[in-house]
Amino acid sequence: MAAPVATPAARHAARRFGAESAPHLRFLSIILLVIGLLPWSRAAAEPAAITARALGMGNAYTAAAEGFHALYWNPAGLAVPANEISVGLGGLGWARLRDVLEQFEAGAPQTHEATIETFAGIRIGQVALGAAFQAETQPGGPQPANVRGLDWWAIGGGQAVEPPVGWRRLAVGLTLRRLTEREYVTVSQTLVEGRQGEVLDLGVLAEPTPELRIGAVLRRVWSSLERPEELDPAESRIGLAYHPEGWPVALRADLSTEGTLSYGGEWAANKQGSVVLRAGQQLDPGRTIMTTVGAGFHVGAVQIDLAAGLTQLDLASARVRAELSIRF
Repeated sequence: MAAPVATPAARHAARRFGAESAPHLRFLSIILLVIGLLPWSRAAAEPAAITARALGMGNAYTAAAEGFHALYWNPAGLAVPANEISVGLGGLGWARLRDVLEQFEAGAPQTHEATIETFAGIRIGQVALGAAFQAETQPGGPQPANVRGLDWWAIGGGQAVEPPVGWRRLAVGLTLRRLTEREYVTVSQTLVEGRQGEVLDLGVLAEPTPELRIGAVLRRVWSSLERPEELDPAESRIGLAYHPEGWPVALRADLSTEGTLSYGGEWAANKQGSVVLRAGQQLDPGRTIMTTVGAGFHVGAVQIDLAAGLTQLDLASARVRAELSIRF
């Protein structure tokens, strides 16, 4: 039987598809190459100031980052102008907080892992300014009775650039973060300041089509610290956000330089989109699987987001986040 021969129309369609796909493939290849060439060290997957919307989707947020929270997740998301203030509170192991406080007051070494995290910030136009603080116990560490603190302030902005022909949007962004490490010494009841320095993050966000967004954030492209990953363990990431027209569900996925895979989605529970439900998972290579759920509520200019993450169904070690954002 003779081999099938493509019609002129089919050959034209194939050439057109290849021409339209080539810019997408070149963009992805460049991003992956840059990430692969940078000298990243082994680091923890959990950002110090993750937000509730991100946590609800397993921390798959690099391509979906927008509003004030793009300052941390992907500053290129700041390229779309908006005005917003945002505050949030979260942590790990709050169900064991009483035991942690009793050990802390007694000056005894901590046996439970717990954290308290908070952030606040404002966004005007394409620029955002914010600060975050994290306090954590150190069970098994060199000073298990002490509490370690890490705070940072950041300023960042995003700018749209000319996209390739046929693309909807292309943007870049920068975030400069000032990090300071502190340790509360239980025995002397003093606060000791440790390492401090600056790091610069670079973000890229592209929309080849209205349904698809591609994002990447490169951590610590510059730093005043000799080993910044010891103070700032956040990983560089590349992410996809896919929301077909007419679908009530938007899908997200992230992959980090250390192999951490995050995926999830959010579903508009009503026609107005004022209630959004979220779910996802984060898989740390050789470590743990965290399953997350969340919800968002929109009333006019006010947005409230809640989320929780569970590892091995251990309720006492759940991660929780709550945040409030107001646009003006």
